[in-house]
Amino acid sequence: MYVAKTAKRTAFAALAAAAVLVPATAASAQDTEIPEEGWEYSEKWDFVQDEYTAEFQADVDEALAEHFADWGSEAGLEATRLQNYYIDGVNETPVQRKFKVDFWGDSGNDGLEAGIYLPGGITPGIQDSTGGEEYDAHYLLRCTAADTACETSETEDGDVVAYTTDGTYVEAAVFHEDGSVSWAWFGAFEGETDVTPDQLVAFVLDLDTEPVWHALEND
Repeated sequence: MYVAKTAKRTAFAALAAAAVLVPATAASAQDTEIPEEGWEYSEKWDFVQDEYTAEFQADVDEALAEHFADWGSEAGLEATRLQNYYIDGVNETPVQRKFKVDFWGDSGNDGLEAGIYLPGGITPGIQDSTGGEEYDAHYLLRCTAADTACETSETEDGDVVAYTTDGTYVEAAVFHEDGSVSWAWFGAFEGETDVTPDQLVAFVLDLDTEPVWHALEND
């Protein structure tokens, strides 16, 4: 088994450390130095909307139309550059850089969050917290004893696909070989969700991470 996230996701991070070179995508700057333990603060990633987030918004809208055509929704947060923080009561140090967008269902009882992450400060796969293990902020997905399914697999291209669910929510991520991540969460605020892991995984597989590479290349 592996750990879940709730609808109100708390952002954490760990202190930035050694840097490594991650293979660049076709859209990224070549030999971009990626900090393995996470990124330092940048105003360019502090709640910013620009042409790169607009590119991601268009990708998400297209994927929604294909995979959730019957789901009526409205944007809660348009695509935005954000940084996840580790909060220890005194200091805040960003660890992850991402684009994120939120949608609320017309029924008022469900919602969708989607994001794409740059590499840096992320551990692929799912953290196993079924035994009460300490929260590790480098994982995007976690599994607790309350979850009914937590699975990982690998695509033919070598990407790692993972999801967790307890019936009220599904969370899925694709960890790409270049270190970037496509991610989504879909959940009901009361009762069970009708969305299956296969549906959300198919949606996440359609989320291209090129917009975050474009942003980094042009920072």
